[in-house]
Amino acid sequence: MSMLMNYVRIGIGTFITLIPIAIIIFVICYGVKYLFYFLSKRKLIVHIPIALCEFLWILTILAILKITGIIGGNFGTTSLLSDTAVLDFSLFGEGLSMAIILNIILFMPFGFFIPLIFKQLKNKWFYGILFGFSFSLIIELLQTFTGRFVQVDDILMNTLGTFIGYALSLLLGKRKQQSKT
Repeated sequence: MSMLMNYVRIGIGTFITLIPIAIIIFVICYGVKYLFYFLSKRKLIVHIPIALCEFLWILTILAILKITGIIGGNFGTTSLLSDTAVLDFSLFGEGLSMAIILNIILFMPFGFFIPLIFKQLKNKWFYGILFGFSFSLIIELLQTFTGRFVQVDDILMNTLGTFIGYALSLLLGKRKQQSKT
C-alpha cells in the first residue's frame, strides 16, 4: 500500500509542476475561443465552473502525457519501422499489478471532466469509452518511439479508468440535480 501511495504522491507532484504550462495552454485556448467569438460578433460568456473544469482537464492531459513518457520522453529510442518496438499483446500476464491500478487511477480524472466540458456528450457513456480508448491508443502508439513497453493491458485499463471517471461525473451530476428538487 505504501508503494501505491508513493506513486500517487509522485503523480500529484507531477500535476503541481505542470500547473504553469497548463495555465499557458488554457490562456491560449481561451484567447483563440475569444477570437472566434469576436470575429463572429458574438459575446463570449465565461462560466467559471466550466472554465475551471477545462483548465483541470488540460492539466490532467498534460500529467498523463508526462507520466506516460510522451512529454520528456526519449523519442527515437525504438521504432516500429526498425522492428525494435516492444509490443505486449498478452492480457494481464502479471495479474492485478500496481501498474494496472495506477493506469485506472491516472485516467479517472480525464474521464470525469469529459461530460462536464462537452455537454453534448453528457449521458452518452459510449463517447466516454471512445475518448479514453482513443487517447490511450495514441499514447501507446507514441510510446513505441520512446523505448517504453506498449501493452494492450494499458489501453484497457486506461479506458476503464476513463469510463469510471465519466460514470462518477454523471452520478454526481444526477445527485446534484436530485438535491435541487
